[in-house]
Amino acid sequence: MSEEFGAERTAPAAVDTDEQAGREHPEPVTFLDLGIDERVLRALAEVGYENPSPIQAATIPPLLSGSDVVGLAQTGTGKTAAFAVPVLSKIDGNNRKPQALVLAPTRELALQVSEAFGKYAVHMPNVTVLPIYGGQSYGVQLSGLRRGAQIIVGTPGRVIDHLEKGTLDLSNLEFLVLDEADEMLTMGFQEDVERILADTPEFKQVALFSATMPSGIRKISKKYLHDPVEVTVKAKTATASNITQRYLQVAHQRKLDALTRLLEVEEFDGMIIFVRTKSATEELAEKLRAVGTPPRRSTATSCRRSASAPSDSSRTARSTSWSRPTSRRAASTSSGSATSSTTTSRTTRSRTCIASAGRAAPAARATRCCS
Repeated sequence: MSEEFGAERTAPAAVDTDEQAGREHPEPVTFLDLGIDERVLRALAEVGYENPSPIQAATIPPLLSGSDVVGLAQTGTGKTAAFAVPVLSKIDGNNRKPQALVLAPTRELALQVSEAFGKYAVHMPNVTVLPIYGGQSYGVQLSGLRRGAQIIVGTPGRVIDHLEKGTLDLSNLEFLVLDEADEMLTMGFQEDVERILADTPEFKQVALFSATMPSGIRKISKKYLHDPVEVTVKAKTATASNITQRYLQVAHQRKLDALTRLLEVEEFDGMIIFVRTKSATEELAEKLRAVGTPPRRSTATSCRRSASAPSDSSRTARSTSWSRPTSRRAASTSSGSATSSTTTSRTTRSRTCIASAGRAAPAARATRCCS
């Protein structure tokens, strides 16, 4: 390896990338400036990466130097490359035992992270990345573990299954990443995550990436990370210019009436309705059927099976959908209020999906039910 994972770590530090801009780096930072392995640099160039994103520029150097890191940034800021690049730059291709473990909250994310590692390691033929997650046959995963893989990307439940069966050996682990850590805790995986952390060697490098910093994340950071460098990338979000957002404040007992009225008067191509829980999903579907809008029922399980990307948790959402032609608008309602969003573009399919927006049903997965 180019440097020991267990190298002496730097003192605690906090990095605000907005404050750094223009002061420490008057010229744009390039990947060449970060000390990345040459083979990884070639792969980054081939996939079209030119300059690192703020989270990458701020986290890759401390990770390469051996520091623990806490990265706070929204999804879509380049967090995967922020930890995948330094892990690959430090991995020992001649050692077939697991050296890095990446924990992800869902099978979908585990597969995405695994694919990203594969792209960045295209010029490292001795490096193997193995995804392990619930829903896939144990046989495939056991074969991969027997052959040897330096990088394991998995969901907490399946990782614990392999640890209990003795099929996953983490005694040589040198790098542990918690990706979307706040989402893992929201989905109820805190005990699983802490159990995995407790089963890993004491001297290892830990990187924790999260969009927020709830108390559970701070507890894990204080307990398992050593003098971490904290990096914060402020969110820069904006509504697309072709979307108009509206909301209605409606009393709980009047929400069905309001939603029914929206369905009667609003034209729409597609609709996604979010509710708080799975039971609320079922109740709303029955009520909509009773008022004359019979839905075509489907479950998230069937949607995930076709997309090959379900959650690792049993707390999955159910969805209900129906078609309505010749329309131009989309409306949605949550447990607190009804919201209508009008778009200027037409979609090619007319469909409505009701999905719980609780712990295991982010909007991206609910939307897939309607695609």
